[in-house]
Amino acid sequence: MRTFLPNQLCIWMRSCIAAGLFLSATASLASNQQLRLHCQLFAGGEDHAFVFVPTATPLIAKPIDLERFRFKAIVSQGGDQIDYIKITVSYLSSGQALILQQATYLPPFAKSQSLTGRQQLYSPELGRELSYDCTVMDTP
Repeated sequence: MRTFLPNQLCIWMRSCIAAGLFLSATASLASNQQLRLHCQLFAGGEDHAFVFVPTATPLIAKPIDLERFRFKAIVSQGGDQIDYIKITVSYLSSGQALILQQATYLPPFAKSQSLTGRQQLYSPELGRELSYDCTVMDTP
């Protein structure tokens, strides 16, 4: 039977605790880093696919311009989970953006099922159309 001095036992316990904390933090971070928002957009007769990743700084998220529409999806992550998903669609007219729709989705999020459903938006001018459908998915 091996005996440990209190000093050695303390070092061994600290090492085990540190390893456990590291592994749990890594596993938690890895599981959330796999979550992505996949959006299918249709505008101007063309299909487009975009993937949005979680961010801790939602103010720097870049919008996507399609025809005269601007689509912006924010997947806000605080800590180890997604706090919310916000989608804003605007129409660009005369150098200004007119917000057509803004929606916020809160957890829990069903994976591999449509989050938004098929959304169809029309411009105030000429009846241009943008439609989209977004799904929260794990990346392979």
